[in-house]
This record gives sequence, structure tokens and C-alpha cells, in this order.
Amino acid sequence: MAILLGAAALVTGIGQQTFWAPPTTLTATVPAPLEDAPVTVIEPGISAVHGDPVEVTVRGDGEFVAALGRSADVDAWVGDAAHNTVSSVDAENQVLVAEHTDGEATVPDPGSSDLWVATETFEGQLEHQWTEPADGEWSLLLAADGTEAAPTDITVTWPNDAGTPFAVPLVIGGSLLLALGLVLAALAARGGRGSGHGHGTSAPDGPESAAAPKAAGPPEGAAPQEAPASATAPHGRRGEAGGASGATVLRGTAVAVAAALILSPALPASASTEPSPSGSAEPAPAAEPGDRSSDVHAVLLDVQLEGILDSIAETVAEGDAAKDAKKLQSRVGGRALELRETNYSQRADGIKVPAPAAVGAGPVLSAAVTTTTEWPRTVMVVTKAEKATVPQVLVLKQQSPRSNYKLVSSVSMLPGSEFPGIAVGDPSVTTATPHAKGLVTSPASAAARLGEVLTKPDSDHSDLFAESVFIKATHEGQSEVQKSNKDANIWYSRRVDDKRTTALRTPDGGAIVSAYYVSTMSAEPKQKGGTVRLDSVSAKLAGAATTKKQASLSYGESVVFYIPAAGSKDKIRLVAGDVALLSAQVAD
Repeated sequence: MAILLGAAALVTGIGQQTFWAPPTTLTATVPAPLEDAPVTVIEPGISAVHGDPVEVTVRGDGEFVAALGRSADVDAWVGDAAHNTVSSVDAENQVLVAEHTDGEATVPDPGSSDLWVATETFEGQLEHQWTEPADGEWSLLLAADGTEAAPTDITVTWPNDAGTPFAVPLVIGGSLLLALGLVLAALAARGGRGSGHGHGTSAPDGPESAAAPKAAGPPEGAAPQEAPASATAPHGRRGEAGGASGATVLRGTAVAVAAALILSPALPASASTEPSPSGSAEPAPAAEPGDRSSDVHAVLLDVQLEGILDSIAETVAEGDAAKDAKKLQSRVGGRALELRETNYSQRADGIKVPAPAAVGAGPVLSAAVTTTTEWPRTVMVVTKAEKATVPQVLVLKQQSPRSNYKLVSSVSMLPGSEFPGIAVGDPSVTTATPHAKGLVTSPASAAARLGEVLTKPDSDHSDLFAESVFIKATHEGQSEVQKSNKDANIWYSRRVDDKRTTALRTPDGGAIVSAYYVSTMSAEPKQKGGTVRLDSVSAKLAGAATTKKQASLSYGESVVFYIPAAGSKDKIRLVAGDVALLSAQVAD
């Protein structure tokens, strides 16, 4: 019996690992065709079906783009467009949970968006192992060219852990039973031979007689019996004790094996997703995606920032080489575009002004990347161009989800200045409003007071600011012009462009601020009938070398300064500053 049970258990165990084995993987597909849409979004819920990374296969007609981005960014980019969403896996029924959302019929080509941490174009089929490049939730966006339908033939594959939990115990138990059965069979055969020839026989008191039959001794090949007959238990009792012990082992093992044989065949290939007959063992529900609003992360990873800086530097180099502002428009905006456009125009007219400083993509010396996810998004980066003598503070802005980051300011750092050392991804960097609190003064107030200090050396706000070569040089230059033109009344004014004041909170509780001023120097004769003479550059810009009325020169002043946190005894300090001549005018 033990041999039969052991053989049955062994065959069953081996069978569960071979010809009865369930599939090693499970798959789920979109259950029914979805309506056409320019975008398909695969959400992170599909990865909740299994602890290990799942495999995603996408099939499409022709080329399509796959872009990996943060889920909130993908949602923002999709916006009001029609789209299909694959949100999770129904593991029990092995189908993907998908739905269609109506909306706009076309979208821009997503392939060049700065929102994505990775993009790739595929022909016909994509095979992707679902992994997340950083903390937070990530989605995969699929699109053709923005006008054609995005792929919806999607399959998710994951390892099948349902397996055969009784296979190994059955093999082990079957092997033991088989061995036990063979041992018992051998013992039974040996015991049978002993009882047929020596039951109740005892050795004579004296030496063995030559006439004694051979059969009275131990079986052939057995060890000689040395103990006297009185010290040896009768064969019958020894056999009963051995039989009782063997029966106990046999019954215990048989019960376990029988239970295994009953349960094993009843387990289907997808046993982990099947409820028990009583209904008490329901499959565990898929994990719900986390609250995306609770994630705190920088809006760019290192790899994204590097790609953006490379693109900006390349675009600026092309524009500078051609002196063509149109070549800048894809990656340069705001005051940075205006200043370069003015510079190109001036130099094209033969006005001798220096070329704008080159923009370097790296190395990145510091990077304040906001964690504020609303748009516009702001990034401040310190880089140093290859041939530059000093680093630059670059201010990048992304106005909306579907627009790319543009360089809106590039300002040379001042000698002896220091930009806070910040790593990409620091969660404490946030966008600050112009009237943010928690600082020694708000960004808007600091910008206004700095403008006054630059204009008036004796300003009441001078003590707010640390000594700076920029402030000192500005005062000295203004004073020199006034002293060297004794026959003219010369005065200065500054207007801060509040819409272009940008601030980011730094990890130490302070703020780094970028501001822009239009500075104007005005001159008129002290005496009626007098003449104001302009230098050659100003005369070229104004179209006149002299005037008996008023002449005005306008400059663009770009600055970056640091505001300490409230309660600090430190002063506001300038980090970077540049001045560029904008225009010259004379009154008629």
C-alpha cells in the first residue's frame, strides 16, 4: 500500500511541475476595441497586479511615440484631448481596465516635450518592462503623430505565482513513502522466513549436537546469536512490536498524502485568482494608486534638465552665429530674447557693442528646480560656458504643459559672489510669490528697494544690501558721467519689471530672485540754448549727435540676488548682474 501511495504522490508531484504545471506567466488585454483617439495613456495602476515589474506590449500600425512622464504631467499634457486610458488590470478575468474619454480630435506631436523623462519612436511594436525612474507615479503616453489614432492593442504580462504549492511536498512525501514501502516489504519477507523455521525453538543447554538440523539456527547469512535463550524475547512478540510501529508511520503518511492527492487536482492554473468553494478566500484587490497631489518632487530629473540645457545652448549658439533672433524663438523668450534681438540689430547696423555672452549647457554648478507643479514652472541653473571667464545664472521657464522650457534670463555672476549650492531634486525648493513672507523682505519689495539703491547712493535702504561690486560700479559710473558733463543736468531713473521678477525658495529658508530693470539716463542743457552732445554709439542709435532739448539713453539691467530668511541678521546680497544698452532718443 505504501509503495502504491508513494508512487502516486511522486507522479502527481512531478506532473504538477511538468505536464500539469500552470503557465509561468499570465496576460491581460483590452477586452473590446476602443474608440479612436490621438492619445492613449497607460497608468501606473497596471503595475499593482504583481510585485515584480510587469511587461507591457503595444502593437500599432506604423510608427508611434511612447513617452514616459510623471502621471500628473501626462494628465496635464493630455488636457481636453480625446484619449483612451488603461488604468489597471483585472487579474481574475485577465483583462485590462480601459475607458475612452471624448475630447479634441488632435494634439501636438508629443515627441519633443520637455515633460518626458524618456521618449522613443517605435515601428509596429513596443515591448516595455514597467519600471519607475524615480519616486512618485509615472504614466506611459502613446501617440502616432497627434492626428492619427494612437495604439490601443495593449497586453500586460506578469509572473504567475499561483504555481503548484504541493508539488515539492508530494515529490518528497512520495519518495519517502516509496522508500518506506520497500523497507517494510523487505522486513515482512524476512520476518516470514524466520517464523516458518524457528518459532518456539531454543538452543540446547549443552554444546550443539552434530545431529541438530541446520534449520534450527539463524537464517543463512544472518549474524550469529550470542545471547542465551533466556535473554531473548520470543520472535512473535518482537514481530508484533515492529508491526505496530510500522502501521503508525504508514497511517500518518497516508493521511497527509491522501489529502494532497485530493486537493492538488482541484487547483486550476489560475488558482490564486479563484475563490475557494466556500467563498471565503476572495482574491486580494489591486492596490489603488496613491494620491498624486501628495507627491513632493522636483519638476525635472537630472536627465531632463541636461537635455533642456543642451537644446537651449545649441539654439542660442545657432542664433548668435547667424545674428538671427528667429532662430532663438523655440528655446529663448522674455527679456533674454529681447536683449539678444536688440544686440543683433545694433551690431547689424554697425554699432560697436559687445556680443552677448555664450550660454553654456554645463557643467551644472547649482540648480534650483522647483517642486511647485503649477504653471508657469521656473528653474534657475548656474553653468559655465567653455570659454567664459565667469559662470552664468540661467533662468528657465515653462509657461504651460505643452510648451517647452525657454531661457528668459542669462546673467553673469559677479566677482566674489555666491549662488546657493542646491542639488536637482531638493524637495524644499518651491516657487515663491512676489509678496512671499518668511523672508527679511518680500521679493517684490527687495527688487523695488534695490532699484532705488542703484539710483540713489544715499538711499535709506542701502543698509539692507551687502557690499557689491555691481552697486559700487553703478554709483561710480553715474557719478562720473554727471561730473564730466558740467553744462548738462543729468539724472537717472529705474523701473522694475514686476512681471519678470521671479523667486525660488531655497533649502535654508531664503529665496533667490531674478529681476529686470529698465534704467534711463536723461540729460538736458543747464542753460537755455545749450547743447547736449551724444557719444558715437548713442548718436548712431538716436540718429542725431546733438540736441538742444533732452536726450535719453535706456539700459536693460538684469540682476540676481539672494534674500535671507526672516530673522536672519544677514543682508541681501547680489549674485549676478549685467547691463546692456537698449536705445537712445533725442527730443525734437
